[in-house]
Amino acid sequence: MFQGTIPGPMRSIVRETASLWPSGPVYVPCCGNFTIERSLAGMGFGLHSSDVSIYTSAVGRWLTRQPVGIQLREESADELGWLADSLDDGVGTVATLMLGTRFLASVGREGLWHERVVRSYREQWKAKHAETVERLSGSDVELASYEVEDVRSWLQKVPGDAPVCSFPPFYGGGYEKLYEPLEAHFSWDAPQYEPLSDDDVVSVLGAITDRPYWLTASNHSVPELQPYLRGVIKATPRAAPFYVYASEARTRIVAPRQPIDPVKIPRLREGEELVGPLSLSLLKPGQFNALRSRYLNPRIAPGAANLAVAVRDGGGRLLGVFAVAPSTFTPDEAYVLSDFAVAPTDYPRLSKLIVLAAMSAETQLLCQRAFSRRIWRVATTAFSNNPVSMKYRGLLRLNKRGPSNEDGWKFQLQYQGAMGQHTLAEALEMWAKRWGAPTTKDGA
Repeated sequence: MFQGTIPGPMRSIVRETASLWPSGPVYVPCCGNFTIERSLAGMGFGLHSSDVSIYTSAVGRWLTRQPVGIQLREESADELGWLADSLDDGVGTVATLMLGTRFLASVGREGLWHERVVRSYREQWKAKHAETVERLSGSDVELASYEVEDVRSWLQKVPGDAPVCSFPPFYGGGYEKLYEPLEAHFSWDAPQYEPLSDDDVVSVLGAITDRPYWLTASNHSVPELQPYLRGVIKATPRAAPFYVYASEARTRIVAPRQPIDPVKIPRLREGEELVGPLSLSLLKPGQFNALRSRYLNPRIAPGAANLAVAVRDGGGRLLGVFAVAPSTFTPDEAYVLSDFAVAPTDYPRLSKLIVLAAMSAETQLLCQRAFSRRIWRVATTAFSNNPVSMKYRGLLRLNKRGPSNEDGWKFQLQYQGAMGQHTLAEALEMWAKRWGAPTTKDGA
């Protein structure tokens, strides 16, 4: 219901740590998406919260039975007048803002995707809004107070012996950027404040930690708090680590765990000849995880696949695997999350055959059935220390080359191409002519 980026295990750590605190009031500055309050719900604490964002203040005021005080801007009435009946200065307004975080960024923007997003929400608005109001009404979060106030001044009013629990923004512009679309279309009595400078961050940390009971966390290491490091959370393989600091707490390490299932398919090996025809087989998530861990470069962080497919030769042997998901921004495009060939074999360019199979008409049909939409294109991202990927060269078009955002690689390469222009049989024929020559024992 509430949006947030705090990993799930963090809530368990907050609750475990707070069980060691004395009963009474707990103060939560920079409460954001009320992750801490939800974690402490039902433990008997009086929860006092503060923040400065429009989204958080709407929720906080509603939870403390204050008027929400948010209206649709006059200049937005033409485009968003259909929201007016949902703004009741209470739970209806809160539900409107929550749903707004999902589609308002597309309002007034050109492009089929943005137009479809806005049209979809408008057509389904009554049902979506009613459902959100119902879910909000069932919330068990209770606040003793909520104030729209900057963390620097608010912390000065907190009793020195009271527990403080907070995940303050250690980087500038995070929530401001996130809630920019809300601010653009809704007006409210927004507070005046300056973004936290480096000196302010140190001051805020000092005010939080200068007490007997406290807990804070950040998505990057805080050297000043190193002696109080109580936990490191990495909820998923691609997630950045989350660092937990506290006055007193058990030490915890949370690492991602992926299910692994056995794969009994025979695999093409050295000394064996690849024969046609090619075929595709769907893989369970655990089977895909097992094969990915065995053959994919370990420096590439894995992701969850909507559709994992094994490529097999005429002898039923596994040649490789690819995984695809529907593209986020392009409705008719499938995004290849990963593709890899088995190894070792006598075919040094076997990976190109897996790419060709991922582009085939048979794969196009699988994608259309799985994603319930027409698919005409395929895209993927390659990380490389070279300016081009030899695996995709000659098969896909290089659309963009930029610096890598993953450690260990120089370049991040964006590739795109057509899907469904050849069958599996044609893919094998093309590959055999251009790249399918096997090597011999002496490497010739």
